Order: sequence, then structure tokens, then C-alpha cells
Amino acid sequence: MEKQIVESDPADLLELDIVTTDYAHEEAARRLVEVKGGGWGWGYTELFKVVGWMRYLKIPRSAFFITRWDDRATAPRRMAPLGLDVVCFEDFNTAPEHFTEKGFGTFTEPELIDLWRHSYGVERKFVKFIHRKAKAGGEGARSAKTYHRQINNGTFFARAPEESLAMLYEAYGEHPKLTRGYADELDGGTFDPQSETASSVSYKSMLEGKRPELQACAYLEHRARLSILKSAVDYALAHPDGAPEFRMSEDRNVFIFQGLTYHTLPATFHSGMAWLGEQPNFCRYATFWQQLLWGWGGFYLDDREEQEFEWMSRYSGIPADEIPTALEAFDRFFPIPGGWFVTAGETDVRMVKMVPWIFQGIGAHHRRVQYKLSKESGFPELNPSSRYTSSDLAKHVNCTVDFLLDQ
Repeated sequence: MEKQIVESDPADLLELDIVTTDYAHEEAARRLVEVKGGGWGWGYTELFKVVGWMRYLKIPRSAFFITRWDDRATAPRRMAPLGLDVVCFEDFNTAPEHFTEKGFGTFTEPELIDLWRHSYGVERKFVKFIHRKAKAGGEGARSAKTYHRQINNGTFFARAPEESLAMLYEAYGEHPKLTRGYADELDGGTFDPQSETASSVSYKSMLEGKRPELQACAYLEHRARLSILKSAVDYALAHPDGAPEFRMSEDRNVFIFQGLTYHTLPATFHSGMAWLGEQPNFCRYATFWQQLLWGWGGFYLDDREEQEFEWMSRYSGIPADEIPTALEAFDRFFPIPGGWFVTAGETDVRMVKMVPWIFQGIGAHHRRVQYKLSKESGFPELNPSSRYTSSDLAKHVNCTVDFLLDQ
């Protein structure tokens, strides 16, 4: 799922609320979703504007969500021939039924709707926080704002997955150490997106759940990796027989450089693609990692691995015995010393490095829902095998609540 996408040339041409990609079938299917809340009016002008976007983006079917009919109850019948579903949520409790009816799939766990609402709230507040810091001055914040635009807006409108990948890797090359560089600036130094500094006070504070501007940068860095993984999946689906090779024309006089952009991508990407193509359910890996980072908090509980992998399987559609393989994706595409997963001390939390505490709090709350923990006892009901598991989870939840209430 991609959100709040803007195309500018140089003025804003269009702003998309949500674009979903469904990988459950043989071919990935994109749908544009426009949402009008209770405080916003709507009319046929807005509906036909969405139809225009659909034609521009070559998306055959989309949805327009509203909370009241405003005397336009015939809109679904009028817009259906154009591929636009008009759906009214006068009673939000009926949302799961409407989603299923309109072909958006089913809610595996309706109780988690609120969790994803909070997760999206964190993403939105991170971006607003960075924009506010950029407006106040500071090179690190301005660079973070630019990075967000590159990975959220620019790559979406690429003509092919390999073009998107080239843009993503170029953006990464400009901001390989965005969080560390911004931390150096906050410490009183100069911003350097290539920084290798390991002793930054601000950076260490970020790793302890503080410095939300740095947590936002860590989020952007993972967003970029997730976007690369999605584009890799899209490329593999578009080229099931592998990337085109350089070849000579039939008369042997001209080189034909098919797939040239793809062949210029980093060697780590090519090795990642070779691994990805061998996995039976690779088409679901980007969705799985989106769920892992923003819904599961970027971690699983080591002492409850079997149960957690079963749940991850249920939500992602990847068989439980393939979840450990799916968890290798970052190591395959973005190898780092020691790997991406780490256990920090006496805890059962096995986490992806650099996932912001605020998102880990979303994941901790996810466990409260999944394990049906009581409000009175909370995480100790898990009977964890490690000393600090309960306190770690509780601290992460508190960090998330504080951020959502304060910003």
C-alpha cells in the first residue's frame, strides 16, 4: 500500500490518497482509493476527477469511500461502468463487509483495524514532524524531507520497475546514512549523509526511544528499503524468465541493450534477485515486510516463534514454514555485518535493526491484541523466558502513546 502520493511538474498535478497492490493472484492488481471524511463534501466532480486519474495511471478499477451519501445514493450505479466503486461507510462497523463485497479481500482480524489506524497515524506524524523541522531550518531535516519526496512520490510514477529501482538506488546513494548524519548535526556538528560516526549522543538517544526526528529518519530509511523490495517483486513478476541479456542484432552489426537500466543496478541487488526468484511465494514478500515493519513492529518473540510465524503466515499468505526464508529478504538485498536481526540483551524480542521505538510500540500493542492480554496484568501474562521482555514491550507502547499524544 502506498499513500499520499503527489506528482508535480513543477506545480502539483495530482495527489492520491492510497494506491493498493494486490499480489494474491497471478498478476499484481493496482487499485486507486480516494477517501472523503465526514467533514468533507463531495460530488460528481470529485468522482470524475478520480476516473481521470485512473485513465492517466492506467488503473482499471478504483474505489471512492465516503461517510454519507449527501443525496447522491445513485452514484454507485452511475460510476460502476467506469470502474469506480462508490462505497459509503455510514456505520463504520460495517466496513469489513463493504471491503469484502467490493473485492478488497477479507479482514483476517477485524480487531486490528484500530492498530493499523494508529500505525498510519505514526507514519503521517513522522512526515509532518520532519516537514516542521525542515521549515524551522536545519540541513538534516531538509534532506529528510527531500528523501521522503523521492521515495514516496518520484518512484511511484516511474514507467517500469527497473526505472523505479534506479531512482531508489540513486536516492539511497545521496542519503546512505541519513539518520547518523542528522544526529551529528543535532549534536552541534555539520550534517553529513555519509557519516559513519558511532558515538553520537543524539543517535544513542534515538536508539533509546527519544529524538522523534531521528526515529522519523530511520523510518524513511526502511521505507526506501521496502520500496526497493516491492520494485524487485514487481520486476520479477514482469520478467519471469529473468532480465533481458545484451545481444547482437540478427545481422551482427548492432548491440541491442535491452534491460540496460536493470544491468546497471548494484551487485547486491542482482544477487538478491537471484535468491528472490527461487522462492515459491516471493510475490508476497513486499507485503509481508510492510506488515512486519509497520504492524508487527519489526520484531517477533523468540520464545513464541512458532505461534508468531503462524500468525504472520495467516496475515501474509506465506506458509508458516517459509516465514524464516521471507525474513531473510533484507539480508539478501541489503547485506550488513552481523545481519539485520538482533536480540538486544536479555529479551525475547528479536528485532530488525533501526526500526523506530514508536513502531515497535505498535508491534507491542499488536501482541496485546493477539494474545488477548488483560489491561490489568499486561505483558507479564506472556510468561516470557527472558528477564526484560515485558518491560521492553511496555516501554515501547508508552513511547508510541506519548508520540501520538504529543505531536
